[in-house]
Amino acid sequence: MRLDLLLKHLCLVKTRNQGRRGCESGNVKLNGGTVKPSAEARAGDIVEIRYPDRVIVLELLEIPRGQISRRDRVEFIRVIRETPLDRDAGGWNG
Repeated sequence: MRLDLLLKHLCLVKTRNQGRRGCESGNVKLNGGTVKPSAEARAGDIVEIRYPDRVIVLELLEIPRGQISRRDRVEFIRVIRETPLDRDAGGWNG
């Protein structure tokens, strides 16, 4: 599944456009590297998302077939690390 769409389906961003902007600005990484929004994400991949106030590193356990709720996303991802940031540290409005 496309990375920008996956971020939306997992409720990690509000819109697919936010996911696209995050990838294009380098605030979303896949397996340690910067990627285009169209990059294919697969189970086992590591995704790093830099929000304005925190960085989240997670492992994709399974790719959802469509939109899921925030409550159900624990079945699809495993949070490896979540690090708070100062609001002035950068990031994009995800």
